[in-house]
Order: sequence, then C-alpha cells, then structure tokens
Amino acid sequence: QKYLLIMKTIKPKEFISQVLIDELSEIHLKHPYISFAIMAIGIEFLGKCLNNKRDWNFTKKGQSKKDFENAIKRLGSLEKYRPYLESHKLYNALRNGFAHSFVPKGTITLSSKKEMPHMKVHEGKLNLKCEDFFIDFKGACSEVINMSFPETNKMNKPLLIVPDNPDNTPIPNSNLNTVI
Repeated sequence: QKYLLIMKTIKPKEFISQVLIDELSEIHLKHPYISFAIMAIGIEFLGKCLNNKRDWNFTKKGQSKKDFENAIKRLGSLEKYRPYLESHKLYNALRNGFAHSFVPKGTITLSSKKEMPHMKVHEGKLNLKCEDFFIDFKGACSEVINMSFPETNKMNKPLLIVPDNPDNTPIPNSNLNTVI
C-alpha cells in the first residue's frame, strides 16, 4: 500500500486570503503584468465561489463566462466594471486573453505605476491600471471571505490538499493518511 500523507488542506476562503490577497499583494507591486493574469482568472474563481455548483470544475459550455460576469455583477468592489462587460467585452478581452494567450485582447490596455490612469478610455480602449485594479480585486476577495455559506457548500470543504514529502514514513492508523 502507498500512502499520501496530507500535510494540510486549504479551504476556499483560506486560499483567497493566502493566495489571492496576501501573495498577490506582494506580486502586483513587482510584477504587474503577471498580476493581471492572476486577477483575470481570479475574478472567475470568485464567481465560482458564488455559484451553486457542487464541483469546482463544473465545465458546462459558457460556465466560465457566467462565473466571471457573476462576480462582477454581484460583488460591490467590482461594480465599476459592470458597464464594460458589454461595451468592452471584458470577459473576452481580459479573462480569455490571459487564459488562452497570456495577452489581453484589443478592447483593453494595461498600465502600472505612473503610466496611464485607471479606467481611462482612450482610442476606444479601456485602460486598467494594476495597482487600482488590485485594490478592487482585493475588495471583492474580502467580500467573498466575509460571506456565509451553508455548511454543505463547497466553500466549506477542502479546495486543495497539500501532500507531505512522499519519502516521509506514514503514521500507522492515522486519519491523516490517504491511501492512493
């Protein structure tokens, strides 16, 4: 028998706090471009937190767009982006651009620090400034963290399982061991 010794499990709210807030708080200051990719896909994740699906990887056609847009429509910190869902096809330009080719699509531009201001439309394109976008994203993350979910909801179950080093000896008769 092989054992996978679980070091820890991470629930969705812990993931949001530790990764999408704490880690991204550091990353966005030094690596704004990479931060846009994380935030674009992170908005979809926040929408997944809000949907009623039991499975995180529910893959019905169009679900990613629904989750991304649901986060923007339901979370107050993202309210200012609502008009741009249609006018600038924000899902396609931001989320799909980064998820599929790691570049935004043509209806948006990106800036950081002393470059173009946030939410400025120029030549028909919406500019997103990393530091300002992060403030809004972080606010949306905090909103989800502060929400209550039924005990049986996926938000109260492990999202990630972090295994220990496989060379470590499993603890006999421990409920921390998972047979694989």
